[in-house]
Amino acid sequence: MSEPLIRADHAAKRYRVLKRQRSTLRALKALLGPDKLTMEYWALRDISFTVQRGEKVAVIGRNGSGKTTLLRLVAGILDPSSGSMEVAAEPLALFKFWIGQNADLPVIDNIYLFGAVCGMKRRQTEPLVARILESADITALGFAPLRDLSLGQRQRLALSIVFQAPADFLVFDETFVHVDQAFFRECNAFFVRLAESPRTMILTSHDHGFLKKYCQRAIWLDKGRIRRDGPAADVIAAYEAEEK
Repeated sequence: MSEPLIRADHAAKRYRVLKRQRSTLRALKALLGPDKLTMEYWALRDISFTVQRGEKVAVIGRNGSGKTTLLRLVAGILDPSSGSMEVAAEPLALFKFWIGQNADLPVIDNIYLFGAVCGMKRRQTEPLVARILESADITALGFAPLRDLSLGQRQRLALSIVFQAPADFLVFDETFVHVDQAFFRECNAFFVRLAESPRTMILTSHDHGFLKKYCQRAIWLDKGRIRRDGPAADVIAAYEAEEK
């Protein structure tokens, strides 16, 4: 068997968070005495798993269970506080759709800009501009400043660019929460192609029907630890049974 694309070995992520509201007096006491303003918060603890190339993996769990932190470790945005997270290829990761956009530039310039973020050179993006505008349903707005678009239009634009990107490894964090039904057909068409391809995908979503449709495997996080890892239908069913 080939080397895994992702290998997590007892990975953990710790943050320092405020214990109470900060004030000048409390800050002074913290400097002069044993009373600390912050405490440790472990978003992830003892996470171990591997992902092979071509797998489609859902990450599920309650809000605050560590899903986004895990994806940020996979994407290289964060480093583990202990243990290791080895990723053999840099993913195209979409967390906030407005990252990589410039509100002062025209829409078409943003297509080239965000296309570069997604790994596309200008010569690759140029023949796709009309298709991207049509997919996002903003064909008439190509030369409008991006700031004039609604958030929904900006989201459709970002996703339409991602759908054209050549990346072999994709990470999505609750990317489709505010997508309208009309554009969701475009999303489904993309994921049908993705599911049938050798590309690798890891994503989070509260739409479990969507996850079961396009992911073969699911990892259930509970309070920063892996509760269950296995076939998506089985893991999601177990999670839903406990949440009832």
